[in-house]
Amino acid sequence: MPLDAPAIAAAFGLGQPLGEPRPLANGDNPSVTRLLTTDRGRWVVKTDELLGDWWHKRAERTHRLESAALAAGIPMPRPVEPPAPAVGYWHHPAGEELVRVSEWVEGEELRVNESDPAGSLGGAAGWLGTTLGRVALLGLAGSGDPDEERPLHPVAEWHEWVAQAETAGLPIAGAARSLLPVVEDATALIADALREGPRTVLVHGDTSRANLLSTPDGYVLIDWDAACAEVPWWAAVDVAFRFATPFNGPVADGDPRVVRPLIEGYLGTGAPAGPADVSAFAGMLRSQLSVTAWCLWLALGHRGDDPERRAFGARLVTMAADGLPGVLRSLDGWTALLR
Repeated sequence: MPLDAPAIAAAFGLGQPLGEPRPLANGDNPSVTRLLTTDRGRWVVKTDELLGDWWHKRAERTHRLESAALAAGIPMPRPVEPPAPAVGYWHHPAGEELVRVSEWVEGEELRVNESDPAGSLGGAAGWLGTTLGRVALLGLAGSGDPDEERPLHPVAEWHEWVAQAETAGLPIAGAARSLLPVVEDATALIADALREGPRTVLVHGDTSRANLLSTPDGYVLIDWDAACAEVPWWAAVDVAFRFATPFNGPVADGDPRVVRPLIEGYLGTGAPAGPADVSAFAGMLRSQLSVTAWCLWLALGHRGDDPERRAFGARLVTMAADGLPGVLRSLDGWTALLR
């Protein structure tokens, strides 16, 4: 999306731009954020498109959580209040385009030894557990149907997608079919856990080491736009077992050097706990299935993406086929780390 830096700076009262905005890295995805420098400071500018009623709900949900977290003193980037017309923290000037601005946080990504990620994340894990507990204790109820945010697709739909891949002769068909037993088992576990009707609150929704900055004043949790309703205990367990992985994808790591300090930090705030059994992993599995389904749609061409994005989806489906069976086999043993 083209970025009219002078117009954005004027609308948000950011001062006079000094040069062109610089795109910020976004992993394998196209960059949707830029660093804008003006005579009044540095700013993160994010663009998006208005994609229907669900997007409105997500923007309003994020605004509620960010506002409350900011007021509670949780370390995070400070959003810049948008001019009217606005949806949450997003300025909606015309058409489908939206833009939001936050103050730039001077910090670094976590330094991780990739040969032993857990060995260098213990301190950050403890801080993050405490922060997740503080967010949970805000107690903001989710609005709408949580299934809209992370849908639990019926197993029959997964069979349809696999059949489409096989009919089209796509290389991803074998990996997709090998996932079906895992999908069936994980879906059953999630459905059983949801029958208990656990209470949900708004949580960050995309807490990973990619969204944690180390600054001279301590850690800062960034990128709150995926805020969603979740069982807070499930959200903490999800982060604890995926924090040592590069991003919130279809793999998990039950290293006690990360899991224990994060869970202890969370529980130490008095945040809501839950059963220390396999039901605690329902949120993580739901997130992993949601990510995998989305990537399978990409690979199938359902999203109308270019070949590069379809290849990205295929890689993630292959990663899920390699990693998710081991995750399911590990759950019983991992419950010991929750006690």
